[in-house]
Amino acid sequence: MLLGCQSDWDDRVNPYLLEGTWLLTEVLFDPGDGSGEFRPSDAGYTLLLKSENRFDANYDVCRGIEEGKLLSGEYSRIGESELLIPCDGSLVNSVQGRLENGFLLLYYPCDEPCVYRFRKIAELRE
Repeated sequence: MLLGCQSDWDDRVNPYLLEGTWLLTEVLFDPGDGSGEFRPSDAGYTLLLKSENRFDANYDVCRGIEEGKLLSGEYSRIGESELLIPCDGSLVNSVQGRLENGFLLLYYPCDEPCVYRFRKIAELRE
């Protein structure tokens, strides 16, 4: 008898391409002593990365960096697997994103690591 294994990935999505819809699954906030770990998140945050270097989100992408709500805008690509979302109108104040092991990680400029880990849930449909 053969036992099937459930894949972590939906076969219909390619988690190694930036474009598409990403769902927040885990967050990491280190208290400053290196003990921080990724913890599950059920916030329901989604981020849609479009091919023309634009994004839409259902949460404030730059929260903690600037006033107001950045729910859509432009991002800059850095190669095939990295991006920067400018906050406060400047790349100096930005959120860095990077594909790592099939996840999209957003790194926030904190004194200690602050990272959002997203799982791809849909390909870009234009």
